[in-house]
Formats: sequence, structure tokens, C-alpha cells
Amino acid sequence: MKSLRQSLIDYELPLLKAIADQRAVLLTAGDHTAVINQLVETLLSPVATAIVLDDLSPAESQALEFLLQNGGQVEGPRFNRQFGEIRSMGPARLEREQPWQNPANPAEGLWYRGLIYKSFQVSSQGSQEIVYIPDDLRPFLNPKIPQPQPSHPDFQIEAVAAPALTISSFNRLRENIFRILVYLQTTPVRVQQDEALAAADKQAVAQTLLPPLHRHTPSEAELEFLLHLCRRAELLTVAHGRLRPEREPTRSWLQAAPARQITELQNTWRADPTWNDLRHVPNLVPQPTGWENSPLLARSKILDYLAQLDTAAGQWLSIDHFVTLVKQIDPDFQRPTGDYDTWYIQDRHGNFLMGFAHWDEVEGALIRYLLTFILPVLGVVDLGSPDQTRDPTSFCLTPAGQSFLTGRSTIDDLPPKTPWLRVDHNFLVRVPAQASLYDRFQVARFAQLESYDPQRAGYHITQASVKRALKNGVTPDQITAFLTRVTNNQTPLKVVESIRNWGTRYATVALEPATLLHLKHEALASELRQHPGLGPLLGESLNPTTILIPARHVAQVKRFLIELGYLE
Repeated sequence: MKSLRQSLIDYELPLLKAIADQRAVLLTAGDHTAVINQLVETLLSPVATAIVLDDLSPAESQALEFLLQNGGQVEGPRFNRQFGEIRSMGPARLEREQPWQNPANPAEGLWYRGLIYKSFQVSSQGSQEIVYIPDDLRPFLNPKIPQPQPSHPDFQIEAVAAPALTISSFNRLRENIFRILVYLQTTPVRVQQDEALAAADKQAVAQTLLPPLHRHTPSEAELEFLLHLCRRAELLTVAHGRLRPEREPTRSWLQAAPARQITELQNTWRADPTWNDLRHVPNLVPQPTGWENSPLLARSKILDYLAQLDTAAGQWLSIDHFVTLVKQIDPDFQRPTGDYDTWYIQDRHGNFLMGFAHWDEVEGALIRYLLTFILPVLGVVDLGSPDQTRDPTSFCLTPAGQSFLTGRSTIDDLPPKTPWLRVDHNFLVRVPAQASLYDRFQVARFAQLESYDPQRAGYHITQASVKRALKNGVTPDQITAFLTRVTNNQTPLKVVESIRNWGTRYATVALEPATLLHLKHEALASELRQHPGLGPLLGESLNPTTILIPARHVAQVKRFLIELGYLE
């Protein structure tokens, strides 16, 4: 930060004289350099500083204390919102109005006493105005003002009572990603020109997911996020116009320990600059007018505050209180320049949400979107609600969420010992929750999901499900060998024989539509087959006066017969 002399050097003489008048400095010279020298000597005097601090109003002392507690500098818009804006005045207006005699707000009171200054800093988000205390002046303020505190005060909120209804996110991320991979492996889904799915395909895939968390998390929205997440994690690829699992990354993910599977996807979102959370907040319609925001900045700030929460396992926290505390401590968490006037965002009714007055509708809505949609989908928090008809009002960090936020894994990352699968005489495959997702994925290729709960999944082997697997290149021998391995050779013989029989019969007959060509006499058959254009289009002869015409050739045969005069 600048020194006091560097801060004063760009001031015009009328402003320097205004500060001198407010600090009772009797100027002995009139040139610019001499005035700066006198002001620096007085403003850095411990005695003069103690006098001016005693003269501050409570509001001015609070503003100075706020700056010191934030390391001596704060973004201009944030400071202005709390303590007022320093009016811009040229030399003529300054001499005419003499605003230091009656400051409009605490900020102007400190400004004309030479205690605070303004400058611009260049950051990754562009140029931003800051209000600051010069480095060499700040030590003289310590006797009257508390020592500077960390830039981020302790972020703590009181726990609330356990909710009447708990909305658990346990295993949701793994299960839904698994179901997407299974569907895209077993069902051809073609992408459109922009690589998006057609509406019918979106609906079909969405129907395979777990029921929505609550009424504001429709399956289609969750699917959109999860498909994006899969693409970023390289689990999906587009090949020959079809969206399908990428073989090796999918195999690695399915074979990984559950903790690693979850963490990999959570970290994919954390580091993803292409998913802009703000642009997916319900009821917000950002307008494409050239402004940009950094999703990584906002995301990291909110995750950082969640990581600061000193909560015991199972402790519930108020969503409203969390939003309110962020607004109090760091309202500009996604706008480092404090600019609330150039982000063109509308609500669903077309009303513009510009200016800090709409913070709750934009920033507040973004935080709620993260807490009630993204983070539950990722298994970071569970939600609490008074009942099924009302929105979530509280949240609780999950063990997986605490590991994600702190970077310290509390879950065994080693793959557990895989239990045996069970197949009964009714062709039902029981897959325990502890089973490898890779083994379950193989089951899902030739069997249909029939039941699911946190303890197990049930799959039904049917002729139709086996036929689907055969169409996708899986052989009956591969299916039976797999079942032998995962059931410890306990698959009923009836099931094994049925799968082999279905495979033996598969695609051994074919039905094709055709047209019969009837002739008046036998000689016509030879005559028609000798025609160079018509002959190759004719099928086999069923008898001397009946010829089979394949469906694909009917139109051409008809045209030839008309041209040759055989047919009216």
C-alpha cells in the first residue's frame, strides 16, 4: 500500500489546503511540495494523531476501526455502502462549498482529516477502487483503534433444532452417476448438432434417476448438472454421434473405492470454470450484454465459509442465518470490484435486479442454490425441512462433505472386500450395497433394475434384457461366466440354461415384408428375368407363376412393369 506522501502527491492544492484547515495546520508556504511536506510532518505526528482521534464521532471511529480490522484497505463500494460515499469535487466547488466544515458522512469526515485515501488496484477481476490507510500512518492509529484482525473473522452460526423432515443425500451422487452410465451404455442416445440431447432422450434418462430431493430440484435440472459433471470428469464421450461412457475412465471410476468415487466428482465441480452456477439459479435470467463473472471465485468463497463452520457431526444450521452472515461479512464475495450496476440480470418477470438493493435476489439466491441443489446433489450436505410441502430451511454437513471441505479424508479409501451376489430361481439378482459398482454395472447390462434401497439393488434377468445385451455385443458365455464368478458358482442351473437358450435362438430367423408378383403364364417369368434392369430386382420364385419382390424393390419393379407395358 502507498505511503502517506505517495497518497498526497496527486492531490490538487485546494484539497491539500482543506486537509490542512481541518487538521489545524498553519501553512507557511503556498507551493505544492512545501504543503505536502508540512502535512506529512503533522499527520505522522503521534500527538497530532491522538488529538484527531479524540475528535472523531462514534460513526467515524467505527469506519476507521472497520478499515483496520480488514488490514487497512477495503473495496471502495463495500466501504461506501456502510459509511457513505466521498463526493467528487473539483477545485472551484471545493473552495466554494468547503465540505470539510460539514462532512456528509463518516467517510468524508475521515477523508478531510487525511486519515483515509482512495486508489485503484488491478486484479484478475479488473481494476477496482479501494479505500485505504497509508502504511506509515496506520501504526499511529493503534493506540486508539484496536489492532488489525484477520481479514476473515470467525464465521460461526448457532445450531438449530433438528428438522421434522430430513432430506438425505447419502450415496445419491454415486447412484445417479452410475444410472446415467448404465443407461448410456445399454441404450443408444444420439446427440444433436450442439452435442445436447433431444428432449425425449433427456426425459428418458431423467426417469432413471433417484426421485428429486425436493420440489425445487427437478430431475431434468439434476440430469443437466450430472451430465456436465460426467463430461468434465471424462466419463462420457461422443463417438459416431452417440453419447456413451468412455471405456477406461469409466472402468477406473467404477472400480474405485466409494470415497474416491465421490471425491473425484466433487473436486471436478470445485475446479470447473465452465459450469457457471449463477447462470443456473432458478428465477434468474442473466442477460448476455458482455459482462462476465467468475464461478470459481464465488464457489471458492462459499466453500471456504462452509469449511470454517465449527460444527459437530449431525449439527443442523439455518440456511437463512448462513446467507445473512455472508451478507454481513463478505457481501461482495462474487463481485471483487463491488460493481452492482453493470451485471445485467433479470428475474423471470423481466425486472432488472441491478444495484446492491437486490443482493438477496441475486447473491442470496446463488448461495441458496448452492446449499439446496448443488451441494446436496454432490453429497456435501443433507437438508432439513418442516414438512414435504415447504422449502428446506436448514442443512447439515455430511461426513463426505466435511472431508471435501477440509481436504482431510475421514473415510476408508481402500476398496472394501466385495460380497457375493445372489441369483435365485426366479431370475432375480440381489446386489448388496457393498458390492463393486463395476460388478453391478455388468449385471445392469443384461438385467433390468427392479428394486433399490440403500442396502441392496435387485435386478431381474429376462429374455428381453438378455436380448438387449446380445444386441450390444455381449455373448451368452460372457454372461454365464460372469455370474459364475460373482456368485461363487452358485447361479441356479435353470438360469444358466435359459440364458444359453435365449442366446442360441437369438437372430436365427428373420421376418421381412414382401410383395407377390403373379403372372398369367409361365413364360413371362423367364422373359422378365432376362430384362437387364428388371431382372436383378426380382426375388425368388415361389412357383412357376409367382415371384417374390423384396419390399425395398417394389417401387422400382412397378415402374419397370408400367414402362414395359406389363402393368396398367
